[in-house]
Amino acid sequence: MISIYLDIVKDALYPKKRGVLSKRNKFIKVSALSPMSAEDIRKLRQKLHLSAQLFADVLGVSVKTVNAWESGTNTPQGASLRLMNMLSAYPDILIETKTVVETGYHQIAP
Repeated sequence: MISIYLDIVKDALYPKKRGVLSKRNKFIKVSALSPMSAEDIRKLRQKLHLSAQLFADVLGVSVKTVNAWESGTNTPQGASLRLMNMLSAYPDILIETKTVVETGYHQIAP
């Protein structure tokens, strides 16, 4: 998935401008953010099989922020919303980028 993106960006850079993609090239654009409701966020977190704390860690926010989003008190914006849009479309990115890795199992005492 990541290599396909890199190929698309390389193709869009013709003519190449010092290897940097800018709006002036006008070959690609950044799509608008899709808003997410409290229920959408909860469903995304559950789809990813993450606790609220792990979801917060992935997004770089506090668990209180995730709880506020899921209760509808606050709405995500900016980078957090962009990341959630990406995770919604490509949930495997967490594994591919090694953002989430398995470290073993916790054994519960009988």
